[in-house]
Amino acid sequence: MSGDPFTDALHGDAAIVDGVDVAPPIHVSSTYDRSEQTDLVYRRNQHVTTRRLEAVLSALEGGSAVVYPSGMSAVASLLRYLNPGRVYLPADVYHGTRAYVTGDRHSWQATETLDDLAAGDVAWLETPSNPKCLVIDIAAATAELGPRGVTVVVDSTFATPVLQQPLALGADYVMHSSTKYIGGHSDAMGGVIVAADQNRSIELEAARVIDGTIPGSLDVWLTLRGLRTLPLRILRQSETAAAIAVYLESRVPIVWYPGLTSHPDFELARRQMSTGGAIVSFELDSHAAAAEAVPRFTVFRRASSLGGVESIVEHRASVNPLAPPGLLRLSVGLEAADDLIADLEQVLALAKQ
Repeated sequence: MSGDPFTDALHGDAAIVDGVDVAPPIHVSSTYDRSEQTDLVYRRNQHVTTRRLEAVLSALEGGSAVVYPSGMSAVASLLRYLNPGRVYLPADVYHGTRAYVTGDRHSWQATETLDDLAAGDVAWLETPSNPKCLVIDIAAATAELGPRGVTVVVDSTFATPVLQQPLALGADYVMHSSTKYIGGHSDAMGGVIVAADQNRSIELEAARVIDGTIPGSLDVWLTLRGLRTLPLRILRQSETAAAIAVYLESRVPIVWYPGLTSHPDFELARRQMSTGGAIVSFELDSHAAAAEAVPRFTVFRRASSLGGVESIVEHRASVNPLAPPGLLRLSVGLEAADDLIADLEQVLALAKQ
């Protein structure tokens, strides 16, 4: 096949024989009849629906995928497997990842300095970052760190496999919270690690059996169904997000969107990503102004998480004390751009009163 994400999302699992259904069935059995000729033994090891999802994700990322019950499960499983001496985290990073890496239950040391890293260490690159949408040069990082024996992991949740290809830029692993854009409908939780080296994914899968970190049948099936339309959704959402970012730029103190020329990483984002993505963060003057603005939205839903078909607004400092106090993060959904902009306009008008 051509490698086009629209095709891969629909046919990446074509090699898996599972009856004649055009829409694959959900498999819920916890065990399998061993009198039949099959390599399936027990659901904690593997099952057909999981294999389908992993096949499609492998095709989209150009690597070998292993799926997990949540994004944080994927983070934890990979770091336990790698067992580094040090883990680099950028200053702007998902607070759950920071909490896990900097916790006192692990032997590694956390650092915000790439120069500290040596062979066996891990550079955890989140790009675009949460919540400022900062962009890291993946190719430059891998060129610098690879010869030093540093493992490069990219959390590409905000970009998805459609907008950014970390493995093609030299990363060793790419991670996604599939709860977000990959599932895309706010109804399934999951995570995925895609390895550049298939042997590594085989070892990760073996570790998953022992850890018991296999995702549930329904979550996997819903994620697979959502994944089929990922290329269509993310392009529509990104187009709307770009329009919203332009609207906001002259109306609020700061807008964080990689597709704007005012963003500090605009030129890098233009080289590394196919669009600016579907997250727009912006800052009001204070914590109080942002907290008071959120309940006034009528189209944007007030919730955590992101990447669903519905637009969501969140005051990040309410859940992450390290976030800028006045920052609101918008996860742009599939609604009409005019309706979302009208919602922002009435909120901002009230904020000025």
